[in-house]
Amino acid sequence: MSRRWKKAAAVLCLMGCLVLEAGPEVSWIYAAGQERTDSSRADSPEEDSKQGMSDSGGMSGFSIDNQNTYEGMENSYAGGYVPKIEKNKAVIVLPLQAKRKLLGNKITVTLRFGELENHPFVYKNYEKTVSFGYHKTGKQGQKTGCYLVAFQLDLKKERCNGSFPVMLSVSGQDEAGNEISQEFTVYVTITDGKKAGETEDSQEGGENTVAKFAPKVMIDSYQFSRKKILCGEKFTAKITLHNTSSSEPVKNMMVSVTPGENVELLGRTGSSYVQELAAGGCCDLSFRFRVNASAPRGQYSIGVAMDYADAKGGTHTAEGAMKVSAEQSVQIQIPPVSMVKTIQLGETVELQPQVMNLGKGKLYNVRATLEADGLTPSGAAFIGDVEAGTSVSGSMEVTAEGLTGTNLYGTTQGKITFYYADEAGNEMTQEQTFETDILSPLSGENEAESEDDTRQWWVIMAAIVALLILAAVIFFMRRSKGIQTGGGDVNE
Repeated sequence: MSRRWKKAAAVLCLMGCLVLEAGPEVSWIYAAGQERTDSSRADSPEEDSKQGMSDSGGMSGFSIDNQNTYEGMENSYAGGYVPKIEKNKAVIVLPLQAKRKLLGNKITVTLRFGELENHPFVYKNYEKTVSFGYHKTGKQGQKTGCYLVAFQLDLKKERCNGSFPVMLSVSGQDEAGNEISQEFTVYVTITDGKKAGETEDSQEGGENTVAKFAPKVMIDSYQFSRKKILCGEKFTAKITLHNTSSSEPVKNMMVSVTPGENVELLGRTGSSYVQELAAGGCCDLSFRFRVNASAPRGQYSIGVAMDYADAKGGTHTAEGAMKVSAEQSVQIQIPPVSMVKTIQLGETVELQPQVMNLGKGKLYNVRATLEADGLTPSGAAFIGDVEAGTSVSGSMEVTAEGLTGTNLYGTTQGKITFYYADEAGNEMTQEQTFETDILSPLSGENEAESEDDTRQWWVIMAAIVALLILAAVIFFMRRSKGIQTGGGDVNE
C-alpha cells in the first residue's frame, strides 16, 4: 500500500510541475474588446469560436477551425495557437469554416493593425482572395476542407516587446447574394525587441522616458460622384482625411490609393501630396476609378495609405479602405409582339411575347400584360427568370368581346407592358402599343356570299355572250344560203 501511495504522489507532483511550467507560455486569440484568460477557456468548439471572433456589423457566417493544426501552426487554436516569429516576419494562419455555402467558394480578407504607436509591423496594403480547399492537418496527414488564410507580415528592425493586435476582416457573399462580413483579432507576441517606451538614451542612462502619442490621420468620410455605380462606368471618389490630433500638425503627407480586384484607376497617378494638415484639420482628395464591365455585381475595395511626418520629423503611416458597391447594367431587347390586324367578335388568338437578355446580369420575374378596349387577355404571360445571354418567350390568349358603348365593332388601340427586375431587386417596365379592328362574326359570310354572287354573274354574262355569238353565226349562215338560192332561179 505504501508503494502505491508513493507512486501516485510522484505522478501528481510531476503533473503539477508540467502545468506550472507551461502556464506562462499559453496565449489566446480573443474577440476585440473581450480579453480571454485561462479561467474563460471554452471547452467546446462552439464556445471557442464565439470568443475567437468579433462581428463587424454585417451578417456573420464564419467560425474558426480550432481543433486542427495546419501548416505554419505549432498548436491548434484550442491548444493555444501563437503566430510564429521567424526571419523578421510574423506568420499568421487563420483556418475558417463558412456556416453557409458561399458564392464562388471564395472570401476576401483584409488585414489591418491596431492604433498603437509602437507596433512592430511594416505598413503595407494586405488584402487577398482565399478559395475553399482541402489542406493537410497534423492528424497523420489527414486533409480538412476550410478557407485557409495565411499572411506573412514584415517586422520593423527596431521593435518593442509586447502583444500587438492584428485585425482580419473577412467578407463574402452567399448564394442568395447576401453580404457576409466578420472580423477576427489575432495577437502577435514580440519577445526579441526592446521594452515598450524604452529608447537608446534611456538604455544607456538607465532612465525611462514617457511615450508620446503621435498624430493620427484617418479617413473621415468618402463619397462617390454617382449615386448608383454601374460596372463599366467611370466615377470619382472624394476622400476626406482628418488629423485627429488636437495639438500637433502633420507635414509632407503622401496619400496613395490601391484599387482592389476588378477596380481600375483612371488617373495618371494613384498618389496625392499634402504639404501640411493642421491639428484637427481636414482635407479633401479626389481620384477617378472604374469597375470592370465584366465584373459581377458586388462590393469592391480600394485601399488608402497615408505616409506623413510629425512636427519633429518623425515618420508615421496609416491606412484605410473605401468600399464601392457596383451593379451590372440592364440590357434588354423586346421584339414587337405580333398582333393580328383584324379579329372577329368572340374570336380568340394567341400572343407570344419574347424577351432577350443582352446584359451580363440575370433578369428576374419577367412577365407581360395586355390592356385594350374590347379585348380580354387570359392573364399575364409569365416568362420567368432570364439568364444573361439568353432569350425566353411566354404565351397569352386574347379574346375579342366587343368595344364598350353602343357599337361593339371598330378599331381599338392597346398596349402590352413588360415587367422585370434586376439583380438588385429594382423593377423596371417597357411598353409596346398596337392597333386592331374588331369585326362582326357575320362579316366573313357576307364576303363569301358576295364573292359567290360575283362569280355567278360572270358565268351568266359569259353564257349570254356565247348565245348571242351563236345566234349571229346562224343568222349569217341562213342569209348567205338564201342569197345563193335566189340567184339560181334568175339564171334559169
